[in-house]
Amino acid sequence: MTLISLLIVLALEFHFKIGSEYRDFKWFTKARDYLTELFSNKNFFDSWGGIAIILLPPVLILYGFVSLFDGSLYWLVLFVVSIVILFLSLGPKSLEKSFEKYFESMQRDDLEAAYLHLKVDDGEESNTDIPENDELVRSATQKIIIESQKRYFGVIAWFIFLGPFGALFYRLAHIYRDVCQKKEFDDHRPLMEQLVHWIDWLPVRITSLLFLLTGDFVKGFYRIKDYLTDADVNNNQLISDTGIAALGLEMGVSTGDVDENHRTMELIHRTIIIYLVVAAVITTVS
Repeated sequence: MTLISLLIVLALEFHFKIGSEYRDFKWFTKARDYLTELFSNKNFFDSWGGIAIILLPPVLILYGFVSLFDGSLYWLVLFVVSIVILFLSLGPKSLEKSFEKYFESMQRDDLEAAYLHLKVDDGEESNTDIPENDELVRSATQKIIIESQKRYFGVIAWFIFLGPFGALFYRLAHIYRDVCQKKEFDDHRPLMEQLVHWIDWLPVRITSLLFLLTGDFVKGFYRIKDYLTDADVNNNQLISDTGIAALGLEMGVSTGDVDENHRTMELIHRTIIIYLVVAAVITTVS
């Protein structure tokens, strides 16, 4: 069931290229605003209790709904729910769509436009200083790798382990972390940083190891071996460094050739295929 669900959803994502228009999670935003207004004056809301009230109800409601069924009907409902939740939890946009304008700008040697597209896509503020070509290319490489973990690999990993409930919780946690950053929720922001760090800890290391299988194993392993069991290392740094090493690139140095970014996209696609193999193995064993 896990493998079939993954195959269906990834086909919709990469072959039919649909999904982003259905992944705005406005219902979660409205629910969060309502709960914040309802409990903001309660002491427990400023701690982990508030985090639980915001993130857990959708997962518990989903689990309760699936649990209403039994027998063969249970497995059918779980299968349909798995496809729907996994489909909604990816993204929201594909990497190809997000970086399309960046690649177009680089193709016509418009570094300023490429830099702006690289920053603006996620609502980041851009500085007035445009980086050199080699810095811009390496920055794009790092961002592609980090975004692939947030949009694809983290969701897929938790879907393999905990089904649609794990995938949904992972996506909601990242959405709420972003909300806390943008709206400066000072009480929840450090807590969400901790939570996202821990729910990414295992998936990041799985993805990093899979990068080694799809790229330069020796260079990649050299980068990951010192950080594999480190609980405090920055997950984004670990996965970006491992991905760059697996591509056979020098750390901190780029030739400025946009082909580096295209190769990074290819690495992501190969790694998704390896994740399918992992899902097949786990499904067979279980």
